[in-house]
Amino acid sequence: MLRVGYASTRGLTPDGLNMALEALWGIETPPLRPLSDNVAWIDRPQGFTVIEPRPHLTGHGPWAIYLVRRIGIDSVRAAGLIASELSATRYSLRGLKDACAVAYQYMAFRLPAGSEAPAAIELGSRLTAWLVGRSSGPLRRGGHGFNVFRLVVGLDGDADEFCAAARRLRWVPGYYGPQRFGVERPNTHYSGLLRLRGEYGLLLAEYLRRYPAEEERPPGYYEARAAELARVARSHVEASKPGPRLLQLEALQAYLFNRTLSLGLRLAGRPEPLAEHWIPVRCPQGPVRVPAARLPGPGLRGSSLWARLTHYVAEAEDVAGILLSGPPWRLGKPLRALFFPVCRLKCWPRARREAEICVVLPSGAYATMLLRLLAWVDWQRYARCGVSSG
Repeated sequence: MLRVGYASTRGLTPDGLNMALEALWGIETPPLRPLSDNVAWIDRPQGFTVIEPRPHLTGHGPWAIYLVRRIGIDSVRAAGLIASELSATRYSLRGLKDACAVAYQYMAFRLPAGSEAPAAIELGSRLTAWLVGRSSGPLRRGGHGFNVFRLVVGLDGDADEFCAAARRLRWVPGYYGPQRFGVERPNTHYSGLLRLRGEYGLLLAEYLRRYPAEEERPPGYYEARAAELARVARSHVEASKPGPRLLQLEALQAYLFNRTLSLGLRLAGRPEPLAEHWIPVRCPQGPVRVPAARLPGPGLRGSSLWARLTHYVAEAEDVAGILLSGPPWRLGKPLRALFFPVCRLKCWPRARREAEICVVLPSGAYATMLLRLLAWVDWQRYARCGVSSG
C-alpha cells in the first residue's frame, strides 16, 4: 500500500483524497471510526497552538535556555536561525512541533566561553525567543512529558454536540499523526524506504515530484539541493547526501507502526491484547501506565501477537527483509504507547459551527489524532498553511 498509494491522486473527490491520505499514513477507518459524522478542520497556523511546560533549570552552565515562539516555521529551522544569531556551537530541543502552528517551546544553546546571552531575540514577526535561564547540560529529547494544545476547530455540524463528544474522551489512539509524514507532500516515509534500499534515482525523482495539494510549487530547500548536487556530479547517488535521513527512516517506522496498530485493533478490538509492556506516560497530575509495544525495526523478533502482526505487515509491504532482518540503524525510543490518556480537556462552542478545545496530552500523542477520533477531518483544508512553513 505504501508504494501503490503514491500513484497520482488527481481526479479523486475530496472525500476520496482524504481517505487516500489516511491510507498513506497507515490509518484505517475501521477501527478509527469517529464519534460523529461531522467534518472538522483547523485553519493553521493561528488555529493550532502547542505549548511545552517549563523545564527544570540548574541556574548555571554554558547552555542558555530560551522560550521560543515560532509561527509557521519548522522547529529545527527555528533553532538553527537562533543558534546562528547567538554564534552557538550546539543546540537541543525537547520535541519537534507541527511546522505550521503557533508553537511555544524551549530550546537550549551552548554558547562560546565568556559570551553573554541576550535577554530576547527577535527575528522577524514569526520568530521570537526569550531567555529563561542557564543550564549545565542540553535539553533531553522527549523530556517535557506532556504538551498543551489549543485548537480552533471549524465544523460542518453543531458545535455543542461536538464538545459534548469531546468531553467524553478519555483516551487517544497511539497513531502517529500526519505531521510525521506530510500532508501536502505525504511522502516522508516513502523517501525513507527508498533511502533504506539505496534506490537514489527513485529518491531523486520523488524529491522532484509535485503532489496535488502542492499546487505546482517548486521543490523545498533540501530537495532542490539534492537535485543540484545530482546535476553537477551527473550522478543520482548525490541525492542521498542532503535531506533529513533520520526523519525519513523514523517516518517509515511510524507508517509500519500505524499499519500494525490498525490491523491489531481490527482483530483484537482493544489495545490490551497487543501490549508487550506497560509503560508510564506523564500528565500534569502524575504518571499513567499505558499499554505499549515495540516499534518496527531491525531485530524485532518474538512470538507476541504484536511481533507476529508487525512481521505480517512488513511482509505485506515487502520490507520484511530489509527492515526486520537488515543491518541496525539508530532510531528513537524502542517502545511506543498504543493508547494515550487525555490528561485534561475543555471544549466550548465559539459559534454554532466552530469550537475551541484546550487539551493536555502526554508527549508523543498527536492532537490531530484526537480530532480524528471526534470527527472526519478535512485534511486538504488542514494542509493549507496561512504562512510559509519555512
